[in-house]
Amino acid sequence: MRRLAVAAIVVLGAPLVFTAGAQACSCAQMVPAEALRRADAAIVGELVEVVPRNRLRADYRYRVQHVYKPGEGIRLGSTISVRSASQSAACGLPGRVGHSYGLLLSASPVVYRRDTKPGASGGGWTGGLCGVVVPRKLRSAARHSPREARASAGVAPVSSCAS
Repeated sequence: MRRLAVAAIVVLGAPLVFTAGAQACSCAQMVPAEALRRADAAIVGELVEVVPRNRLRADYRYRVQHVYKPGEGIRLGSTISVRSASQSAACGLPGRVGHSYGLLLSASPVVYRRDTKPGASGGGWTGGLCGVVVPRKLRSAARHSPREARASAGVAPVSSCAS
């Protein structure tokens, strides 16, 4: 019954999402440890560049400073691209170049360029405003995750990542 109600809300609300005047970002509250568990990857990265793709989308390029949950193509010191909406009202990532953000990322099944693997630099990761976490809160969530969950999820122990 619960799934049916959620499906009805999604189907009935979908036309509003695509109406330009109705765009607004609204995030469900989630405990950081649970959000970390659900994410495909989690990092702290410094925004180095925002590359507009079209009126609605942009690629946000981050230099990886800490890895809390690794994923394809994510290594300490590497630069990754994250596809997102270009406006914060549509849940796009913040665009302050030079600022560090904690990011909970999703692996995209879409490869943006033929020569890259999903998650590799150049495409494959998606994110949004709802997956932006204060870096110290992300570190704390990783620290307080049960050891078994960190190991199975590939979350590095905080002591090896913390600065």
